[in-house]
Amino acid sequence: MSYVWNLRLSNEMRELGYDIETKRLVVTLSDGVRKYYAPVTYETYAALSQAKFPERLFRHIVEGKIPRIYVTEYP
Repeated sequence: MSYVWNLRLSNEMRELGYDIETKRLVVTLSDGVRKYYAPVTYETYAALSQAKFPERLFRHIVEGKIPRIYVTEYP
């Protein structure tokens, strides 16, 4: 796996990661819970990582629209 990470995005999102090989987006919430979504384009990841309000954009384009996956291995 080749993850790209952004740290401390906002109060709700502590980390945002993207696996280039599997097109998997990883969102770490402020309580430490990690959520994985796939398939996600790199452009979507880049938009989230550069957004002024990433939670709002996340809810608009990812949550409930891109399948959430459950993984057993962690980056």
